[in-house]
Amino acid sequence: MALTIVWAAWAVWSLLGQATPYTLRVIDDAGLPIASAVVDVSGDQEGTTDAEGLIEMEWNRSSRVLEVSAPGHIPRMVTLDESPGETLDVVLNARVLRGRVVDAEGEGVVSAQVTAGNAMTTTDEEGHFQVRGAEPGRVTVVRPAWVDTEFVWDGGPGENVVTIEPFIARAVHITSDAVSKNFDAFLEMAMNTELNAVMIDLKDESGYVWYDSANPTAIEAGAVSPVYELESVVARAHENDLYVIGRLVIFQDPVAARSLPEMAVWDDATGAPLNSNGQYFLDPTDPDARAYALSLATEACASGLDEIQFDYVRFPDYRPESSQFDGGVSDTVRVTTITEFLHEAVGVLHPMGCAVAADIFGFVTTTPDDGGIGQQWEEVTAAVDVVSPMLYPSHYGPGWFGFDNPNDHPADVIRMALEDGMERLSRNIVVRPWLQDFGYSSESVRSQIESAEAFDLGWMLWNARSEVTVDALDAAE
Repeated sequence: MALTIVWAAWAVWSLLGQATPYTLRVIDDAGLPIASAVVDVSGDQEGTTDAEGLIEMEWNRSSRVLEVSAPGHIPRMVTLDESPGETLDVVLNARVLRGRVVDAEGEGVVSAQVTAGNAMTTTDEEGHFQVRGAEPGRVTVVRPAWVDTEFVWDGGPGENVVTIEPFIARAVHITSDAVSKNFDAFLEMAMNTELNAVMIDLKDESGYVWYDSANPTAIEAGAVSPVYELESVVARAHENDLYVIGRLVIFQDPVAARSLPEMAVWDDATGAPLNSNGQYFLDPTDPDARAYALSLATEACASGLDEIQFDYVRFPDYRPESSQFDGGVSDTVRVTTITEFLHEAVGVLHPMGCAVAADIFGFVTTTPDDGGIGQQWEEVTAAVDVVSPMLYPSHYGPGWFGFDNPNDHPADVIRMALEDGMERLSRNIVVRPWLQDFGYSSESVRSQIESAEAFDLGWMLWNARSEVTVDALDAAE
């Protein structure tokens, strides 16, 4: 009898102590692996899963209760009455945050990034979003050139409707020379007036890059002529709570066009890069010319800029029949080339955190076609975050908007040009016009500002020499 009892006790001990190895795989309800899931065994943490959702485990009868949890998922408890074999799958249902991002008028906002914990998604064309693996708590909504917004999610069902607003930037143009010699004065101007943004030249009509660029094409072309340290300038502006826009003149480029003529618009009549009324253009259909622009944009964005503004993002307006473009210059080619470039820029710069803006001719807000330069209003506004028509009254000829001399009617020109453009928007993007700050009194400059603000829009004042009409600006509140 004693021997039987001893044997039975040993058998129980052996059975309880025997460990069987197995692999636990944690996946979500869509079959995707869950990394960093926490596995508890009988109340004690065993470890976390790897990138493939796997963790090596051991089973015996004293470790039969598993509790598996992961951020953004509903925890699950599993009881094992017998060895699970080589592999055991545990499925955790993902928490799903659903909703819609809209503007103040209730229209959906596309491409807004919604983040809940470690999970993130972007809104579709109607502003709808669905975040799988969302964690209850603070949710952030970010859209380049819009104001960052937050809300709190309790983890429950239903659709969350979030309203976001565009950032209303009020800025002035600051040349590279002004940045290098007098940037403090512009910071002080912003502190004392209604300005809340600055627009600095990165590369202007001269073709020169004014910061210390490491771009190999710019270096090869002899275009790098640093006069300021970009990261330092951006940091100083941000210290003063200013939104920073970097202006990048791209296809009008006399330096690269003549140094690297294989990228330029070619003139068969002269056997040289096209001289377009004193301007030299890189060929917008040339892949290397587009790559040059995008590589400069990504380099500049990495310095901390809030927005990259592409200027001269167009075909030359003067081009004789002898001018040659790699991809042709038909109506379709022009519009497609410019629009595809802007879409590509968005794809590159959005992940880096920069908004994408395009400067366009003012008449484009009114004309139905591309004006012969590739800038078609509906197509451009469907591509970028910010569109900035150059609404300079002095640039409109006799007859525009019914005026013999539009330059004598600054407020009306801005109002009527914006009325035309705002009715034709492809979607709810930021419209921020350039206003004329040359050849006008402070009253005329102010009248343009008030016309833009009547549409709840921001604005930028253009003066080629950065001679700002400060008296036209309201004092800081």
